[in-house]
Amino acid sequence: MKLFKVKWMAVCLMAICCLGLLGIHTNTAGAQAKAPLLGVNDVLLDSNTVQSVMKNDKLYVPVVILGQKMGISASTSGSILTLTGHNRSFSLNLTEGDVFERGGRTMVPVHTLTDAFGFAITTPSSNLYRIQNANASLSDAQFVNKFAANIKQHATVKPSNPGNTGSSSRTIYLSFDDGPTAHTSQLLDILDKYNAKATFFMLGPEIRQHSAVMKRMVEEGHGLGLHGMSHEVKKIYASPAAALAEMNQDNEILFQATGKRTSLIRTPYGSKPYLKKAYRDQLTGAGYHIWDWNIDSNDWRYTKNPEHFVKTVLSDIQRLKKQGRTPVVLMHDKPSTIKVLPQIMAALRKEGYSFEPLNNNMTPLNFWNDHR
Repeated sequence: MKLFKVKWMAVCLMAICCLGLLGIHTNTAGAQAKAPLLGVNDVLLDSNTVQSVMKNDKLYVPVVILGQKMGISASTSGSILTLTGHNRSFSLNLTEGDVFERGGRTMVPVHTLTDAFGFAITTPSSNLYRIQNANASLSDAQFVNKFAANIKQHATVKPSNPGNTGSSSRTIYLSFDDGPTAHTSQLLDILDKYNAKATFFMLGPEIRQHSAVMKRMVEEGHGLGLHGMSHEVKKIYASPAAALAEMNQDNEILFQATGKRTSLIRTPYGSKPYLKKAYRDQLTGAGYHIWDWNIDSNDWRYTKNPEHFVKTVLSDIQRLKKQGRTPVVLMHDKPSTIKVLPQIMAALRKEGYSFEPLNNNMTPLNFWNDHR
C-alpha cells in the first residue's frame, strides 16, 4: 500500500509539471474535460439538449432536464428544489453545496441524482455514461452496438478550446427585448450570417404591428418569448392578476401571428424589484417561466454611441466564462444595437462561441433564483 502511494504521488507530480509546461493552470475553477455522452436505460440522450459538463474531473448534469429523462419531476419553493419519482423524494438546497448555475440550468454532480433515486451508472465506453435501473433491457454491449455511430462521432469531435470543453462551455444565449420592429428583418439577417439563434422577448402590440416578420423568426429557429403589453410599471405591476393578464394577452397575439404559444417570459425592467412572490406564483402557476439575464449590454443607455457597450459586453462574457457560467445577454431590438451587432458577433465567433435560443426545458435564470 505504501509503495502504491509513493508511485501515485510521483505520477501526480509528473502530471502537474507537464501541465505547468503546457501553460495549463490546474487550480482554476473552470478547468474542464470533455463531457461524455449520457444514456438513460435504453435511450441515448441528445447532448445538445442535456448539456452536461465536466468540471474538475467531475460530471455535472442539469438536474431538472436529466431528471425528466429519468422519470423524475421537479418543483421549487424558495431555494429548495424538490425532486419526486420512483416512489422517492429528494430535496436540494440551491444555495448550498456542490451546485452551480450554467446557462439558466441548475447543475449538480450526476451521482447526486442517481444515488437519490436508486439508479446505477456504468461506463460501457470511455466517452459514455449510462444511467440505468431495473427498466433497462439492453446489456451495456448491446447498448454500445446500437448507438455505435453516435458514440464514435462524439469521440472524434475536437473541443473548441482546451481547458473549457464542456458541451455548453462555448454557448451564449442572446436575447432581444421590445420587438419586433421595422428593423427586425435586418437583425435576423445578421444572425443568419453568423448561423446564430437568439431569443426574442416581444410586446403584444409590436407583434400585431409587425406580424409579417414573425413567420421568418419561427422558420429560422429563434426562441419566442413574451414581454407583456404595456411596458409600463404602473400597469403591468398593478397586481399579480394584471401581470398575468398582460402575458396571456401577449401570448394570444403571438399565437395569432405564428400559430405558436410560448412559456418564456421576461417582465419589463427585469423581475426585481417588482415581481414579488405573489406575482411569480401567479405567472408560474399558469405555466410561465421567468427569465432575466446575467449580462446587461446597456444598449438602452448608449443609443447615440452604441460602440461604448461593445467592449463591455465582450469582457463580461469572458468574465462569466472564467466563472464557469453561461452568458444570457440582454439587448434590444433597435437600430443602434443592430448597428454594432456584427462587430460583437464577429468577435465572439472568432473565439469559437455558438449562439442558441432559450427553450422550455431549461431551468430559468432570474434575479429571484426562482427555478420554476
